[in-house]
Amino acid sequence: MILGLTGAFGGGKSTVLRYFSTKNWFIFDADAICHSFYRECPRDFVDGLRTIFGNGIFDKDGKPDKKNIAEVCFSDNEKLNRLTALIYPLLQKKMDESIEFCKKNSVDGVFELPLLYEGGYEKIFDAVLAIWTSPEIRVERLKKRGFTAEDMQKRDAKQMALELKLEKADFALVNDGTPEALYCQLDELLNGFTKKQLQKNLSM
Repeated sequence: MILGLTGAFGGGKSTVLRYFSTKNWFIFDADAICHSFYRECPRDFVDGLRTIFGNGIFDKDGKPDKKNIAEVCFSDNEKLNRLTALIYPLLQKKMDESIEFCKKNSVDGVFELPLLYEGGYEKIFDAVLAIWTSPEIRVERLKKRGFTAEDMQKRDAKQMALELKLEKADFALVNDGTPEALYCQLDELLNGFTKKQLQKNLSM
């Protein structure tokens, strides 16, 4: 199965990915991959950043300052759209390679994409899982990571409403409690996948 994963900032997508990894699923973490672009600085990416933002967003070592770029994008939709247009082809290439790997090796994979529906990527997955968490709990969790309620609100404003993602998703889980409570829901979900696969195999 190739499963898409989406949700909101601070909703627990990373926790879900880690749990899937313990069940031997292939993990595609879009946020981590995007971070790697800033760290590894492929030439096309750096040249694109310079065209969009100028030289002021690079630090003294010539590395792009991700926090500075994020602050600019939150107040400038045009630059945000250009940044998205720069990043997503690079991300798409890695995602296509990863999906091909999963299919070729008969490996189940879960692919986390914050802008899954916004980019129309739901079509490439067998199913989509959305994670819902209340704004109040998301704020508390994000504070522990050094973010503010305003940071959350700014990110939410740039994405499809979480309620709409839930309506569109094939599966939805609530992450308002402990990690253990989320793991129980994930176990039920995975058991359901296993039963469906067994039924499919028996019918062949």
